[in-house]
Amino acid sequence: MTTLHFVRHGQSTWNAEIRIQGTSDPDLSELGISQAKALVGKLPEFDRVYSSDLARTRQTTSNILQGKIDHVDFRPSLREIHLGPWEGVLLSEATEKYPIETGHFRNQPEKFSLEGAETFHQLQQRARNAIDEILNECDGTAEKVLVVSHGAFLKSLLIDYANRPLNDIWALPHMDNCSHSIVEYSDRTPRMIKFADTTEW
Repeated sequence: MTTLHFVRHGQSTWNAEIRIQGTSDPDLSELGISQAKALVGKLPEFDRVYSSDLARTRQTTSNILQGKIDHVDFRPSLREIHLGPWEGVLLSEATEKYPIETGHFRNQPEKFSLEGAETFHQLQQRARNAIDEILNECDGTAEKVLVVSHGAFLKSLLIDYANRPLNDIWALPHMDNCSHSIVEYSDRTPRMIKFADTTEW
């Protein structure tokens, strides 16, 4: 059996500004660094470690592992949803300029469509594929695996495991910075142990 421990990155400088990130590459804020360091000693020893290759996830991973990242597999497939023309824009500005699209993004993610951006359907499929690839690599060789990624990426995957629709992607539990989720896989069947720091969902 393989157990994956999913961790969202710590607060970034753009999180603090309520600026849309997507696949853009801001660093962690000072709070984000502290959030990642707070996980030291709270997680088990891992047989393998995977991380999104963006700065905020790389820095989170490095702080969790206290700089010992030579064995970490950094992957573009674990990146956040790509949001095209919104990236780098304050959420308030995007809301004013794209009222229909931001309405769908927040309240009806299944309908979200923006030219140059991923849909949530595409994100969820990418997340499934990325984790299936990791499970293939870990089959029989790794029991405890750390995956450091992003809020929408992880939420799209976990609501799928919980048999909830895409429109629930922003529903509780909230995917806070450095939240921790655990999924056990037996014969590729996922069993949710912890969802964003809670056992209730």
